[in-house]
Amino acid sequence: MPKISVVMSVYNGEKYLKQAVESILQQTFNDFEFIIINDGSTDKSLEILKEFERKDGRIKIISRGNRGLVYSLNEGIKNARGEYVARMDADDISRLERLEKQLRYMQENTLAICGTWAEGVDSHGMKIKDMDYPPRANNIKGFTLLHNPFIHPSVMFRKDVFEKVRGYRKIFNLAEDHELWTRMIFTYNADNIPERLLKYRLHDGQITRRKNFAMRMKGTIVRILALFRLIFS
Repeated sequence: MPKISVVMSVYNGEKYLKQAVESILQQTFNDFEFIIINDGSTDKSLEILKEFERKDGRIKIISRGNRGLVYSLNEGIKNARGEYVARMDADDISRLERLEKQLRYMQENTLAICGTWAEGVDSHGMKIKDMDYPPRANNIKGFTLLHNPFIHPSVMFRKDVFEKVRGYRKIFNLAEDHELWTRMIFTYNADNIPERLLKYRLHDGQITRRKNFAMRMKGTIVRILALFRLIFS
């Protein structure tokens, strides 16, 4: 049984997919499986993934029609055999020591969930900005009332805790990760490693979306949920 299950969902991600997969396969920590959901891609994503699968037995591909990110992540984690689950996105790059450092940090600090800092990069991989999120559990709880406390593809969590809170939910099309964290960090120990262990791809679409009124409203609803959980935790 692998110690860690890395879970990634792919939808038409051929442009950056090779870099993302290679950054996991080359990790200094080797005891992991890599579960990749091909969520109905119509580009060459599946072809790229199958080539990697032929070369590395740690990769397990689940390929089917498009069902969306929430369904895909829950499906991937349901099939995960590891004690810990590490998230990864198809356009980001993990530092080669990410899994090793993250697992050690979680074990040393008895954490249920742990994110990392990141380096925001553009479509060419050039640095745009540093993305530093609050370390320490109390800071994270307060931060959650205003912002998402984790960079989603940087997160590692215990699978049993994920199952106890019943995974990702799609509620009014809210930010599925932020809503999940509000159910986890007010009950279980959480932290961010103050190291940039991920290169996080910032696209024009993401930057524009942050300014979208609907997205701001969804964030407000999630923060209200977080406030209620803080009060009653």
